[in-house]
Amino acid sequence: MSIYKFLVTGYRSSFSIFSFEPSTAKIKPVSDSSPAPANATYIELADSPALAASEDGGYLFTISDEQGGSGVSLRLTGDQVEITGQRTVHGGPVHVHIMKDGSGIVVSNFKGGSVIFLPITSSGALSSSSESPLLTLPFVYESQTAPVPKRQDASHAHHVAEGSDGTLYLSDMGSDRIWKLNREGESGLNIVGWLQAPPGAGPRHSLISKDGKYLYNVTELSNEILIFPLTDCSEPVHPLPNFKCSIIPPSVPSAAHSYMNAAQLIFNPRISNVLYASNRLELRLPREFATGEVGDAVAVITLNETGDKLVDVTYVRTGCDGVRGMRASPDGKYVAVAGRYGGGVEIWSVGESGADWKLAGKDEKIDLVTDIAWL
Repeated sequence: MSIYKFLVTGYRSSFSIFSFEPSTAKIKPVSDSSPAPANATYIELADSPALAASEDGGYLFTISDEQGGSGVSLRLTGDQVEITGQRTVHGGPVHVHIMKDGSGIVVSNFKGGSVIFLPITSSGALSSSSESPLLTLPFVYESQTAPVPKRQDASHAHHVAEGSDGTLYLSDMGSDRIWKLNREGESGLNIVGWLQAPPGAGPRHSLISKDGKYLYNVTELSNEILIFPLTDCSEPVHPLPNFKCSIIPPSVPSAAHSYMNAAQLIFNPRISNVLYASNRLELRLPREFATGEVGDAVAVITLNETGDKLVDVTYVRTGCDGVRGMRASPDGKYVAVAGRYGGGVEIWSVGESGADWKLAGKDEKIDLVTDIAWL
């Protein structure tokens, strides 16, 4: 049986690599000696043909929120990770997206409400010479009271998804929009339109269906899944009106929903109509709403074959507190989840349907994790 490897990052001083052997359910440390930039809370492994990995390594990209924030290029060789480049991003970065053609990365700043493109050189490192102008997002509630004033006090850029034509879709929690961006020149970006979320939804993470017809978004403030038809030529594009799917588990009373925060939305790479959405903060609800659960829940969403209707939603109870890191293995057999505040890292097998979750491995000692990359 195969042995898997994965890398964890977050509020940790180093990148740590672990192995997971399904036959023994053991998670074992492999390497913990590669220094990480400060608060490398999100990481992506390059899979573009232009950044093809060799047998003993590959290229990764991460962020750091130290000293004005930065995008960081990494080289994985064997079980060691080396920093190969670092560029300022002029804000508080939360997400990095690697362009499908391998030409660069896009870093979004939650603090500062902005986004920036940083080119990648032929060596897989970030260019040190590009102009890379910062694109600051307009705040649509500037002259009015936002639906959720405490959370929507400014534009707050988050996740970036890329369409087959290179169009970028940038979630803006503060403005209830998903901005459509295009490349401009060597290293610029510009806004060409937007997808309009309901007031107070707070878009966070997006996925684009394999056929390119739909964009799925999990909202941080309303904790639901929205589906936008990308074939709709009207401006702005609105979500499908008849699709309703909350990701909050039934253990949380409706009066406490506003305290919850959705986190990540991922596909099962083997089963295109199954999505996984992670919840946060159930263990940190006010005392009067305490549910007594041991960890946050992951919503398992099954769609119809065309991807525009809900078939079922079930909830998997993890033992992790603050599930922010969640990634499916490349073969779609396992999902790793990590607790930002406790519970360590858990590996779940998901079965043939993608919805039959069973705990396959756990290490409670792996702490302060906010993201995971399967290697």
